Amino acid sequence: MTQTRREPTKREYTRFPVAVSGEVMLHGRILVAATRDVSKGGVGLLTKEPLPESGNVMLTLFLTEDGIEDPDMEPLDVEGTVVWTAEQSEGSHMAGIRFGKLSAAQDARLERFLANLGEGAQDRVA
Repeated sequence: MTQTRREPTKREYTRFPVAVSGEVMLHGRILVAATRDVSKGGVGLLTKEPLPESGNVMLTLFLTEDGIEDPDMEPLDVEGTVVWTAEQSEGSHMAGIRFGKLSAAQDARLERFLANLGEGAQDRVA
């Protein structure tokens, strides 16, 4: 039997490992969440409850600068689609959320946040 070797898939966007507080609005309920990673295209989320795969959600991310939430800065509210889910240890759940269409302002804010993360990663390597 011949096995076909699959080439690893290249991601469209770089993922940045970062823990950011968030909330998921699902069926009129707000679920507390935290990111595992963030990219221009979406987030890896940790939640206490499972999210429905292929479900649409409203996501609020409390973006930080140098690990600190700015009380004067509005959170980033985006629509997203649950692309995958997985149960984690101790009853927690993980989900991959792909962002929907971002406005120009949302896109710029996310770009600044990710650029700061990228600069921090370069600082640690140097």
